[in-house]
Amino acid sequence: MERTFLTTAMALALALPAGLARADEVLPKVDLQLVAEGFNAPLLLTAPPDGSGRRFVGDQLGLLWVLDAKGKRLEPPFLDLRDRLTPLRKAFDERGLLALAFHPDFAGNGLFYVNYSAKRRPASPYAGKTAYTWRMSEFKVSADDPNRADRASERVLLELDWVNRKHNGGGLAFGPDGYLYVGVGDGGGAHGVPDIHVAPKSKDPARHAEEIPEDPFKIPKRFHKYDRYAQDTQRLNGKILRLDVDRGHPGYAIPTTNIFRGKVEGRDEIYAWGFRNPFRLTFDKAGNGDMFVSGVAESFWETVYLVDRPGNYGWAIREGRHCYDRARAFDPPEDCARKGALGEPIRDPIVEYANWSVMRKESAVKARPMGTANIGGFVYRGKALPGLYGRFVFGDFSSDIRKPSGQLFVATPSNSWRAQWSVARLAQLDVRLHSLGQDADGELYLLTTAHGIPVGQSGKVWKLVPAR
Repeated sequence: MERTFLTTAMALALALPAGLARADEVLPKVDLQLVAEGFNAPLLLTAPPDGSGRRFVGDQLGLLWVLDAKGKRLEPPFLDLRDRLTPLRKAFDERGLLALAFHPDFAGNGLFYVNYSAKRRPASPYAGKTAYTWRMSEFKVSADDPNRADRASERVLLELDWVNRKHNGGGLAFGPDGYLYVGVGDGGGAHGVPDIHVAPKSKDPARHAEEIPEDPFKIPKRFHKYDRYAQDTQRLNGKILRLDVDRGHPGYAIPTTNIFRGKVEGRDEIYAWGFRNPFRLTFDKAGNGDMFVSGVAESFWETVYLVDRPGNYGWAIREGRHCYDRARAFDPPEDCARKGALGEPIRDPIVEYANWSVMRKESAVKARPMGTANIGGFVYRGKALPGLYGRFVFGDFSSDIRKPSGQLFVATPSNSWRAQWSVARLAQLDVRLHSLGQDADGELYLLTTAHGIPVGQSGKVWKLVPAR
């Protein structure tokens, strides 16, 4: 049984910022069991609701693989979308095959849904080399083989022209109400300025990226307009959408309880708004069935939101519990709006922690960094680790941006479910952590690579298990 280097939480509790971890926090000792390897950059793992024991692993390059009940990866892949994906950079890239959700009646209808970065449409207004089409589609399993998808069955439900490769979102899951929830990023038009707004000196896109370093703290004022997208309820950018995919064919229907349904104030599809990059959204398998949305920071604050109701979750008026103003990103204002343009209150995250940017010499924010990017998680409802039951287990890309050093954290509910949760570090890894997955039994998996980019075959899938 192979294990990656891992240090458990008990030795690390004192390394957390003061006030985040409770003094009486007791966490189980954990280990990682290797399940599968040889992936390029695995970004998702989920299980179909069909009792088969299979697990599906999505590789950023556009491949969906089946792991059988014994962990064997089946050949050929379940779905190959590589010819439909926009070309990825051989460097850090946020695009690709991002999410998979099985229809609640998958066992009967064979339907599933994916979010991926398709090639740029000819009519796209964005002519830059990294522009693409944000696409969410329905597929069906092959009638001849339950371990193969029917590529010809694709039904495109949503397409958006994307300005560059940033802030894609990608979260995708069915809620307890049977509706499909879709996380759409704000578009990245500000952060991704070098991709499309600045003419390169070199014709080589790789050289272009080197010539104009990306820095979200130093964006020309004429590009700040993109920060308004997430608050603009006439746009789908920066939103959580709720769709009824069982009706309204060839498209979808709008649930009758969607907040803007039939109203001029906003788009019918919107459930919640004010998100920068909802990379992962997950539903609690028990309890209230609440939705948790993990937000990747633009500047200093990584967040997790309990989205248990429609509303405004702040970006880019606020980043987490803090004011945000790109014009003074290193020294954000102390006071800012607590309500949106429609008079609605802005809802705070239940988890928040500072990232490595607070260590930059220009930063006026004084906090101890805990990581680099929140990559999402789940409320644990498995049986293998009872000490984690009912807690939100989530990951961070790396504790140090300069080296592979992924982290696993645990957030524990406070006395009030909607108040801020305490956070403790569960494990320190020696690889980059890309995402977490969950199987049909509620057990958790970690998806890692050695380098953090979609290059090579260092991608591995690990199961979170009790320490020996």
